[in-house]
Amino acid sequence: MFQNIAYEEKKENSVEENSENLDNLKESKKEVLKKLFTKQNILVYIISFMLSTVSTVNGMAPFGLAIFAAALSNGLPAGIVFIASLIGTIIGIGSSGTLTYILTALVFMCMILLFKPWYEEEYKSERRKLGKYVIISTVAVGTIQMLLKGFLLYDFFLLITTAITTYIFYKIFSNSLITISEYGITKAFTVEEVVGASLMLAIAATAFRGFEILGFEVKTVLCILIVLILGWKQGILIGGTSGITIGAVLGVLGGSSQVLVASFALSRNDSRIFK
Repeated sequence: MFQNIAYEEKKENSVEENSENLDNLKESKKEVLKKLFTKQNILVYIISFMLSTVSTVNGMAPFGLAIFAAALSNGLPAGIVFIASLIGTIIGIGSSGTLTYILTALVFMCMILLFKPWYEEEYKSERRKLGKYVIISTVAVGTIQMLLKGFLLYDFFLLITTAITTYIFYKIFSNSLITISEYGITKAFTVEEVVGASLMLAIAATAFRGFEILGFEVKTVLCILIVLILGWKQGILIGGTSGITIGAVLGVLGGSSQVLVASFALSRNDSRIFK
């Protein structure tokens, strides 16, 4: 009789413990989801999608891998960033570019698993140094593709240019993503972070290429708006620098609006002086 009573008590205790564990598991899942889908992270996912749809005049598409590597470097949810950039690559670049991106990302992640990256301090924007992995993975996949379809000197120079371009934009994105992920949390950012973030947003706005409203190209309007806001909020130095930088990059991406954006940057600084 007493054994049955003890057994029933143990059974009730185990049921209570299981229910508590389930409740804790549900709460932990909710916390994880909240961290994954904060306002800042959702904005990062949207920017990743938009960046991965953009390519240069020569057909280079370095932005998908660059933003994915930057997310890994900053400790952001890289899995969702990869999915967002993969969807953007499929829509903006096509099947061939998507295959290249998947293979390059796989080689990139394998290299990180095999060779542990160098860690920086927690307060650094680029917490893990992943630049060399970006270059090696891009060159490795491009070399294999080049050997399979036949070696051309043009393809070789294009591969080297793509690797360098991807590395440059990885450095820009990894040092400017903090302005998005820490927006509303960190009160002050460096000039490099602010200018890099404005450039990242301007490239993301290029995803609207071809769309016009009342004869005005949406891409150009958004880029000018970014420059105007920076010139108004941050002053002449950042406004002028970001305007010239954004204009130059838009010119490389195939737009003729670089002079227009730079002119608006200077006019915005003039209007700030008069203000």
